[in-house]
Amino acid sequence: MASETAVPPAASSPALDEDAARLAELGYKQELHRGLSGFSNFAVSFSIISVLAGCITTYYLAMDAGGPMAITLGWPLVGIFVLMVALAMAEVCSRYPTAGGLYWWAGQLATKNKRVWAWYVGWFNFLGEVAVTAAIDYGAAITWMAVLNLVFGLEVTPLSTFIAFLIIIALHGLLNTFGVNLVRLLSNVSAWWHIAGVAIIVGVLVFVPDQHQTLQFTFFEFKNETGWSNVVYVFLIGLLMAQYTYTGYDASAHVAEETINASREAPNGIVR
Repeated sequence: MASETAVPPAASSPALDEDAARLAELGYKQELHRGLSGFSNFAVSFSIISVLAGCITTYYLAMDAGGPMAITLGWPLVGIFVLMVALAMAEVCSRYPTAGGLYWWAGQLATKNKRVWAWYVGWFNFLGEVAVTAAIDYGAAITWMAVLNLVFGLEVTPLSTFIAFLIIIALHGLLNTFGVNLVRLLSNVSAWWHIAGVAIIVGVLVFVPDQHQTLQFTFFEFKNETGWSNVVYVFLIGLLMAQYTYTGYDASAHVAEETINASREAPNGIVR
């Protein structure tokens, strides 16, 4: 079946020919345009993770549930477990660099009921994408409404915030209809924007204040403004800031069929 349907692209690049041949081994031919470099593949996941958006929209949660301790210790603690998941996903992605990503892997790795496992994983992945897209865009709407209120005195209401959310999500949907070239451009710009933004924020926090909190406060100051008495549960709630931010790195797998040298670059994009 694969030998009958697999048609390598016309491009002369050995990497493109190898990518098409790999898809042929999996049973279908190259359909999508491969226009993403390794950096662009990484930039897609990095933009979806979005340290700036994740921190801005959930900072209050960590400050109320655990305070500085949850924030400072949360990043390395959550990061270790996320890295373990990412390494496992990258290993599978190197073998199956397909746009289906998780659901395709589930179908290939399951020893029985392959279609059932692929169906469940696909739907859970889809629902997760819907939820996280709504959360990110609603957070963006809240942020933009706050800026408009600060600069122009615009009254912020639940209705106006929801309208802003609808506009943002419609705009994002529209941008994704223009193909991989625009996605590549926006992702590359976004990656450098995030790197520069984080560097500026860190620089301001380091050099602008006249005094800084002690290491004791930074690492061990615990706050509980949640109303819950179980400190372990409260600390786990505080970890949601890092956990919410560290999502979306599977995007590098979903654009694997649009990435040059996908079996290498897509796994790298997941782990980076």
